[in-house]
Amino acid sequence: MHLSRYFGTFLITFALPFLIAPDAPASEYQGVRVIAHRGAGHEFDENTLEGCQQSYGRGLRGFEVDIRLTKDDQLVLMHDAESSRTTKGTGKIEELTLAQVRELRTKDHGVPVPAMADLVAYFKDKPDVTLLLELKTSDTKVYSEERLATYGRLVAAAVKDLPKGTFWFTSFDRRVLALMKRLLPEAPTGLLTGTPPTPAFIQEALDLGCGRLSVSLDHTNRQYAHEVKKAGLQISLWPIRSKEDADLAVMLGANILCTDVPSDLLASQRNQAAPPKGSAPERK
Repeated sequence: MHLSRYFGTFLITFALPFLIAPDAPASEYQGVRVIAHRGAGHEFDENTLEGCQQSYGRGLRGFEVDIRLTKDDQLVLMHDAESSRTTKGTGKIEELTLAQVRELRTKDHGVPVPAMADLVAYFKDKPDVTLLLELKTSDTKVYSEERLATYGRLVAAAVKDLPKGTFWFTSFDRRVLALMKRLLPEAPTGLLTGTPPTPAFIQEALDLGCGRLSVSLDHTNRQYAHEVKKAGLQISLWPIRSKEDADLAVMLGANILCTDVPSDLLASQRNQAAPPKGSAPERK
């Protein structure tokens, strides 16, 4: 590996928190919690520890990551089943060992794919964060009931080192949400959907014991959002990729903004609140 890659990783991992301005932004947009989707996947390599560290250093306190299970029963962070989109390697995560996954390097910054243990080690002393842990188990051919049971047991064990109240389990897979409710009844869960949150879907979330629906911004409207909240559920809207998206989500009553560009979003809020350049200071 080139020396420059080691140096770049060192700067991001260790030096960045000391270079951030002391007036780092709060992690809310118009009073709504901002979540760095895939660890702010459009601002740094997605689902990496370095991406989460960069966002935390910039003042973000909300993070969403994706969790998969390796061939040798180790939890790692990766959105896709196939590793080639985000890394320079190839292979399906569920068919690789942890050692093989650790050899992968991301395409843009050349940083490693983290294990869930790495994520927990970083956040275990940060009680001010919100972690959305997306459980990527929808493929029933890969995640049989037996494999799902192993996955759930390992996830439940891993989160015990996180501060209480800092994490949610989210998934498109109803099976795993039901499993996590059995394993950790007090842990909050959220059902993900890329379709409109119809009354039947809302009822399904309630039957699963979920406290939140995570809904695609393009598949909801004021009436749908109203019905979600009327049912006693929170609503998380995604993907938020611009100020216009965020403003619409706030108007719809979102409790969570899950965004790929959290730093840009919060910067736009600061700029909007700042007085125009050259304006005279207010007289006391």
